[in-house]
Amino acid sequence: MKFKRLIILCCVSLFGFVLSTNKSFSQESYNMLGFELQLEPLMNEMFEAKNANERFAANDKFLTTMEDALLFENSFSYHFEKLSKISILTSKDKQFRILTWAIVNQEGEWENYGYVQARNAEDGTYEVYRLYDKSDEITDPETQKLDDSTWFGAVYYDLIQTKADNATIYTLLGWDGNNIYSRRKIIEPISFKRNSGKPIFGKNIFYKEKDRMRFIFEYSTQTNFTLKYGEQYYEVEGQTKTKSTLFHKARPFEVEPPKTAKEKLIFFDLLEPENPSMAGLTQYYVPSGEVVGLKFENNKWKKIKYNVLPRNAKEQNDDYQPDNTIKHTLFPINKDKK
Repeated sequence: MKFKRLIILCCVSLFGFVLSTNKSFSQESYNMLGFELQLEPLMNEMFEAKNANERFAANDKFLTTMEDALLFENSFSYHFEKLSKISILTSKDKQFRILTWAIVNQEGEWENYGYVQARNAEDGTYEVYRLYDKSDEITDPETQKLDDSTWFGAVYYDLIQTKADNATIYTLLGWDGNNIYSRRKIIEPISFKRNSGKPIFGKNIFYKEKDRMRFIFEYSTQTNFTLKYGEQYYEVEGQTKTKSTLFHKARPFEVEPPKTAKEKLIFFDLLEPENPSMAGLTQYYVPSGEVVGLKFENNKWKKIKYNVLPRNAKEQNDDYQPDNTIKHTLFPINKDKK
């Protein structure tokens, strides 16, 4: 560890020389690089150490150092390019960014961690909020509005930004390793308190589902489950033509075949139990072969009424895992699922 610290100090000193000869490089960037050089080896140890105690000890140091970095002035614009194993998503309007990751313990359970850095609309500064995963303590989580201290933890891999009247709607897609029996994926709306930037997780933006705040999909670790956002084909209902005469009422006589449309959707596999006797036991749920789509329309995510038609076979077999590059001795990752 002393040797690692020596290397970091040498790198920082060397960069200080570069800074003195390149006045265009800001002092803020120099300081942020110093943080990043401390964070990178901790990140590697968090994911690569064979012993769980070592992984979580590194994670504790990483949390403290990351918070110090995010609290630093003008840190929002720093990209942390060396932290390749941490998910960092930034909204297009620069309202916020969210950093998430997960560590696996000795029993094969994944624990989620994260920070939100969000703009305080009152004074324009960026506030920092650590996220505390309370998913095991939340009753009926699909209907609860949550915050940074009561977070349904996940590693977010996509951030969707849509317009609703005069507001902006942010929707996150996330992965939760859960345990050795099941995985979870999440559709999570996120919003912010204007006077503080405090994050609020969950929002009623799902058409005709007034109590729903988020979607949570739980499925077997032995299967692949797709949850993505992008352009997708789906069927549009054919129209029924009618015919009328002077002596008869109009009546249907021809139905047009369904037409195909292509739009941006959140699309996902419809899950079902492997066997009807396993209904309700989500660790045995697998894709049914049907794909469901959500289209943002009239300020809501609305289910597509007719068939979503995935055209890319690889997308059907995708099982996003943020740990694709992580190797754990006890819990190896199946790279074939990527």
